[in-house]
Formats: sequence, structure tokens, C-alpha cells
Amino acid sequence: MSQLFVHQHVFSLRGQFDVTDINEKPVYSVTGSFLKVPKYFTIYDHTGREIAKVVHQPFHFFSTFDVEMNGTVVATIRQRFSFFRSRFDIDSGTVTVQGSWTNFQFGVFANGQQVASIHEDVFSFGHAYELDIEDDDYEGLVVALVLAIDYAKSQAASGSAASSAN
Repeated sequence: MSQLFVHQHVFSLRGQFDVTDINEKPVYSVTGSFLKVPKYFTIYDHTGREIAKVVHQPFHFFSTFDVEMNGTVVATIRQRFSFFRSRFDIDSGTVTVQGSWTNFQFGVFANGQQVASIHEDVFSFGHAYELDIEDDDYEGLVVALVLAIDYAKSQAASGSAASSAN
């Protein structure tokens, strides 16, 4: 079991930040592309090895993101039409997400067992999330899902969800 924290800096253009443990020691580093199409975030472990990549798929009417691990798409997140709040579908044969994940209060499940719970720290500057991961085999995937959902929500909130320039 591990507890990780994602603290994104609002003014970071490239999207560079660390995912830390409870002692604020970096466990993963995240680097976002800058002025590239498609926009993507790459997650590296402490040795510099790529763990996962979150890729924003351009030219879709609604935002679509792929989560890649070892060169294979393991999850796709799609924004769907809604009048009142952002709604997203996650297509993954590996995991399901249950709860209010648009408000960052959700659980990640594999084979009916909860492997992680995620919640947002609403009192922090920028975006901060706490990830309680019960099965370490899913750690990289959970971090990637959090990044994809956060980026999709930020795109929908900025009104540019249908834009392909990100």
C-alpha cells in the first residue's frame, strides 16, 4: 500500500511536477509537452524510466485522452455531452472508476476489488490530489488516470474542450 500526492503548479507551462510520497520524496516525475500536437504528459519513475504516457487526441469533437503503458493504450477517457457539468467515460478493460470522479472523490477497481481511492485537496493552491493505492501493481496506471482526468476537466472548464490546439 502506498500514499502518493500530486501537486501541480498552476503557472507551469510545460506541466513539470513531481508525484511525491507522504514524506514529500519524489516517486514519479511528470513532464508535459509544450506547444505540441498532440499534447501529452509522460510519467517517469525515480530512475528516469517511462512508466506511462497520457495523450490528448486532437481532432475529436469532445476531449479524448489515451493512457499508454509500455506502448499500448490501456485506457481511453472521453468527454461526453452534458449541459450542467463535465462528464467523462473511461474505457479500460483493466479497471473501472466509481464515485464522483468529476469532483475527484472516486475509487479505482480491478476485478471488483478496490485498488485505489483518490480525492482532491480543495484547500491547496493549484491542483493537489491524494492517491491511496492499495495494490502497488496499479500505481502507474492510477497516476496516469488522475492526470488524464485532471487535464480533461481543466480543458472542459476553460471552454476549449473541443479545441485541437492543446
